[in-house]
Amino acid sequence: MANRREIKKEIKRKTDLLIEDAFIESINGDKKEADKMDQLIDELIDERYAMLSKVSSYPRNGSRNEIKKHFSDLQKELDNKVTEYDKKIGHVG
Repeated sequence: MANRREIKKEIKRKTDLLIEDAFIESINGDKKEADKMDQLIDELIDERYAMLSKVSSYPRNGSRNEIKKHFSDLQKELDNKVTEYDKKIGHVG
């Protein structure tokens, strides 16, 4: 299990990359594309704060397995969100 600091860094790193990609698409696209990407950037920022708050609200009095499950579920959620937003931005893969 990775510690909370590492998970927070990973969330920040991955969302920063997605925000950067959306910003580049916004600059390179037309007005309609720019509006879509600006809205996507706002969504990404909201998701980022929500995920960071989930990291801090782990079950402190829970068993070791509960804590590990909480963080592994959070990791899966992060991976799913990254894939989802990658598709929204327009990356293939």
